[in-house]
Amino acid sequence: MRYSRIAQVLQEISQAQRSRKVDLAAGLLAEIEPEPEMLCPVVRLLLGELWPPWEGREMGIGPEALMAALAEVSDQDLPTLRERCSDMGMVAEAALLQKGQHSLFREPLQALSVYERLRRISAMKGKESEQRKNALLRGLFLEATPLEGKYIARTALQNMQAGIGHMTVIVALSRQLHVDPEKIRSAYSLMPDLGGIAALAQSRELERIVIQPKVPIRFMVIRPGKPVIPGAFLPKYPGLRVQVHKIKEEVLIFTSRLRNITSALNGLSQHVGDIDADFIADADLIGFQEGNICSQVEMVRYINRRRLSRKSKISPALMVYDLMYLNGEDLTSLDYQERRRILLSVIGGPKDLPYQGISSAKEELIADPQDADRCWQEGLRAGLKRWMTRAFDASCRPGESSCHDFLVKRLERSVSSSQEQLGSGK
Repeated sequence: MRYSRIAQVLQEISQAQRSRKVDLAAGLLAEIEPEPEMLCPVVRLLLGELWPPWEGREMGIGPEALMAALAEVSDQDLPTLRERCSDMGMVAEAALLQKGQHSLFREPLQALSVYERLRRISAMKGKESEQRKNALLRGLFLEATPLEGKYIARTALQNMQAGIGHMTVIVALSRQLHVDPEKIRSAYSLMPDLGGIAALAQSRELERIVIQPKVPIRFMVIRPGKPVIPGAFLPKYPGLRVQVHKIKEEVLIFTSRLRNITSALNGLSQHVGDIDADFIADADLIGFQEGNICSQVEMVRYINRRRLSRKSKISPALMVYDLMYLNGEDLTSLDYQERRRILLSVIGGPKDLPYQGISSAKEELIADPQDADRCWQEGLRAGLKRWMTRAFDASCRPGESSCHDFLVKRLERSVSSSQEQLGSGK
């Protein structure tokens, strides 16, 4: 497939109404049929996601690197273009309207070539890597049309600005491959890589996708709301929501965006590694400094601190709220009370603050609104402003919004004492 078709469709999608976006994406996917091996690369190029998010790879280039490559190809006044254009994609498009040199080969740019060269750029490390990245970018821009250059630049910066999201691609894949969109969505929740999902859906192998360590699942979304009683109250402190994977001697910690941050938490990983079980847990990364809990901003800075300034007075810790996997078994279909029982058997009971390492979150079992009010008031006196409430019989649904569990920032006097307002079931 020619890359010009992908660039053209991305341009059309960026200008189309929402109802037309699926049609355009599905139309492009239909053109892949003679080349089935291209489905994964094309889906990734559409989304600007050239590898699974948990791989920890970075493109390692920014706007200045793109400007340097374009400067060797274009005769345009690039600084002026950059001042005038709102993004580097538009800069590349305008720059390539007037090339100072041309490729010796006039063959159209192939999608697979763009995909492989951009992935090769992300793998370049060490001495002279900037020069080698520049050479590959220069070669791509030399062969590209202005519209192709626009989306090559945006893909390199991982900022497509085309208005195409994962659900649009899921529906387009469902339509083209004649697969139930719910099956694709469920598989995507367990393996958040739509390129890989597309290839498995094409070969009718979606049933192979199960929850497994080292591959982060999509987080269940817990929205603000009113608690339902009876239920459980768990304290929420400032911090970052993370997913903890422990398999044999290896520990991996991922953010809610599935970014691998294990390397920034080596000491904490050693505490997790001491647990004699393989598991996947939903937790918060919190920090203590001089006995106080750090703010969320401080924890973000702690994670993003540079290697040469690793020294910090912050002591990071994990507070675990849920367990989704244990020793080869998927626990997500179990109700909350059973998952909590298993969690305590693996992690142990809650520790007093401040603590080191990993701890289960403290749980308050609430039987009536008076208990809820008492729990809330005690939390306020301790400086706690948010609680997570969990329904006893609710399952964990990766990638979906919970209908039974909520984040409570202010306790209403009229707290429901039944499940009627939400409906029953898991």
